[in-house]
Amino acid sequence: MLELEPIKRFIDVVGKEIEKYFGKEEGCIVYLQPDGTFYGFALYEWLKARGKNMTITTMEDDGRGLEENKARGRKVLIVDNDVVTGKGYKRSMEALRIRKKELKLKDIKFATSYDRVGVADFSVGKYSTETIWNLADLDAIDLKIIQTLSVNGRESFADIGKKINLSSVAVKNRVDKLLKERVIRIEAVFNMDQFYALCAQIYVEADPKAVEKMIEKFEKMQEVYHLVRVTGIYNLLIGIGGQSWQNIHEFIEQEVRSNPGVRKIFITTGETPILPKTISLATS
Repeated sequence: MLELEPIKRFIDVVGKEIEKYFGKEEGCIVYLQPDGTFYGFALYEWLKARGKNMTITTMEDDGRGLEENKARGRKVLIVDNDVVTGKGYKRSMEALRIRKKELKLKDIKFATSYDRVGVADFSVGKYSTETIWNLADLDAIDLKIIQTLSVNGRESFADIGKKINLSSVAVKNRVDKLLKERVIRIEAVFNMDQFYALCAQIYVEADPKAVEKMIEKFEKMQEVYHLVRVTGIYNLLIGIGGQSWQNIHEFIEQEVRSNPGVRKIFITTGETPILPKTISLATS
């Protein structure tokens, strides 16, 4: 188990800090099911191998199912796979805090592989928008501004400032910086449901030159909302919207199949996408 890549990374990154947390004290690993099971057992085995006096047990995030005799009088570490909203973290920590005196727990901390909201004591990384974008200078205030504008792109800087305790000038400066760095952009979009009744995903196997020509052409076509180079049997994925199956059939025959170098096509059709709901207007 310790050789599995996610487990190995978890131990490599947080193992020493957790070992230091337990010190010479007796410890207890409390893993949350189901996702915390492997991380909990791996950490338990690793600490035992390093000479730590450890026990291991599990519980629901509301504290049910805890084997109290295994935790009594020890330092406790709750272990889970990830923290997404923070609700599971809060529930499980509170469940043990209210029993801390009764069970004579010496301390309670929380470890997870990924922490989206930044509450865990030990984590490999923050699975968040900051991590995904890898922009070191994008802070929480920038994210709040972006979230506000995504709901109402016409909201004034003054109104945004009231929500996040900044002046309208400070908000404007931040928005200008985000625009300059191309983190966000201002554009008109339309709702797909108002224009299309269904969509199709078209998987294409074609020569490299044919793929490049199709990409150049489809980037400018309004009905194309999704365009990705893919690996495997096919090497291009095209997502299009249409009013009817006839529209989609005509697009496939006239715009895709007619291209020299296209060898194979696979098609799936369905309703308009759950995401994205909107699509940018074609520029040419």
